[in-house]
Amino acid sequence: KGSFTLWDKGEEFAVIGSAVERYLSVNVKDPLHSLDIYSPKKGAQSSVNPTEEFNIRSIYPVGIIQSQQELDNLVIVPLRFARSLLNEEKAVSYVELNYKAGSEVKKIQGDLLKVLGKKFVVKNRGQQNELLYKILYTEKLAIFLILTFVLIIAIFNIIGSLTMLVIDKRKDIAILSSLGANSRLIRGIFFSEGMMISIIGCLAGLTFGYLFCILQQKYGFVKMGDFNLITDSYPITLKWHDFVNVLGTVLFVSFLASFISSRLSVKHLQKLRDDL
Repeated sequence: KGSFTLWDKGEEFAVIGSAVERYLSVNVKDPLHSLDIYSPKKGAQSSVNPTEEFNIRSIYPVGIIQSQQELDNLVIVPLRFARSLLNEEKAVSYVELNYKAGSEVKKIQGDLLKVLGKKFVVKNRGQQNELLYKILYTEKLAIFLILTFVLIIAIFNIIGSLTMLVIDKRKDIAILSSLGANSRLIRGIFFSEGMMISIIGCLAGLTFGYLFCILQQKYGFVKMGDFNLITDSYPITLKWHDFVNVLGTVLFVSFLASFISSRLSVKHLQKLRDDL
């Protein structure tokens, strides 16, 4: 809400977090509603008037941050205002740098460390939110393992379908064997059948998933609810290595299912020929 403006025409402004807005009932559209910020004076002695023990500065809020929980309790003010309030004319806790998309973050980080030395700590976005990224990675891995387990259970459907196909084609198998088809050829037929079923299903699923992700990015069908976030729809990023991992897992599981089913096709092959 509002605008991210800290300085305009010589006047200082503040941008506050959404939690601060709720707690203090701040209205950024009201030009007469200012914030009075208190900071204890260094070395202040007990006084009859408590206000003499604090530095007090007033500032007008013009914007509200609604992006992530870590920023909800912040009040962002100009550097000069903060130094005056805290009576720290030269103190700096940290400096944030933005870089262009496509920049080599590790190279920039290394160059800064060379210039600043060991007395300073330089962290990229991932290192600043290390716990959050670990949680997201763990959730992603857990979902992948759960879906892989579901896929393994689905193997039995493939094995069952191919087994029924083998039983249904017993007479045809015996005829092929009598015509000179060896066990390897017959196994290959049913193995190819199983792999074909799995690959078609996998490609159809990947295509559907890709289209759904594109539509979600553009239209945002899946909402995140009213959490005062910068976006109300669930964010999605397409990464090709995820598609490759899914395809590789499906092919591996399908190979096992097709291999087991193809072995059943040549079981008791001699007996089938004798019955024919």
